[in-house]
Amino acid sequence: MNEKKEMELIRAGKEAEQAAKNGTEQSGDIESLKIKYSGTEEKIYTVTTTVQVDDDTEEAFTYFFRKPKPASYDRYVKTISNSVTKASKSFVFDNIIEEQRFELRNTVEEYPAITISLADKLLRMLGLADTTSVKKL
Repeated sequence: MNEKKEMELIRAGKEAEQAAKNGTEQSGDIESLKIKYSGTEEKIYTVTTTVQVDDDTEEAFTYFFRKPKPASYDRYVKTISNSVTKASKSFVFDNIIEEQRFELRNTVEEYPAITISLADKLLRMLGLADTTSVKKL
């Protein structure tokens, strides 16, 4: 096992251990997180995405993200030409609140493409638009 993967596993284990020590669920309670972050001056956004598992089943996921900072966006732009998946994953994990990091990691293992959808929503917070028009003067 390479050193980088080993460090990631150790960090994930420490996060799970810390959540257990705090007596909280790893996923965190959505309502208590809303209350915790609503009183702060930090810009936190609720992002809900729905994954269509099959024709009859949909699964919704709700996460809280900080508004991405320019440095996070710059890293995303630098790495997107190499791998959209890796760039999206890094961008999403850069900006999720700490309490939901472990839950998101588990979701990404099952639905790896979810990071692309989440990254798209985070980019919209920074001004990415669906439509932009140009008109000749």
